[in-house]
Amino acid sequence: MKKVISLLICLLMCFSFSVTACAQTVSASTVQPYYEMTYEAKSELVINGTTATCKSTIKAYSDVTKIEAEQYLQKQGFLWIWTTYDGAEWTKTVYSNTLVMSNTKTGLSSGKYRLKTIFTLTDKNGKTEKITVYSDEKRV
Repeated sequence: MKKVISLLICLLMCFSFSVTACAQTVSASTVQPYYEMTYEAKSELVINGTTATCKSTIKAYSDVTKIEAEQYLQKQGFLWIWTTYDGAEWTKTVYSNTLVMSNTKTGLSSGKYRLKTIFTLTDKNGKTEKITVYSDEKRV
C-alpha cells in the first residue's frame, strides 16, 4: 500500500510542474511565438528544379541595435535526422533593427529540405535574444 501511495504522490508531483508559454495572433489568423525584441521573423525556402533560394527576414523593435543571422539549408536523412546540406550555411551581421538575407544553393540531390535560421538580437542595453525559425519543408 505504501508503494502505491508513493507512486501516486510521485505522479502528482510530475504533473504539477507548470510551463509558461506565450503566443500572439498575427495577420491571417496565424499564431507565432511571442518574442521580446522582435515582431516578425521568417525563414523561407523556395526550390526551383535543383536550386534552393534561402531567404531570412527579421524586423525588430527600435531598441535593437545588432542582429546576427545564421542560415542552414538542411536535408532530412537517415532516421529523419536533419543535417546541413553540403556546406550550405551562411552568416550575416547588421547594426540595425532589420535584417534581410538571401542565398542560393545549386545542384541539390533528391530529398526533403528545410531552411533553419538562427537570429541573435542585441538591444542598446546589451541584452540578447536568440530566435530559431524553420521554413516549410520542400522536396526535390
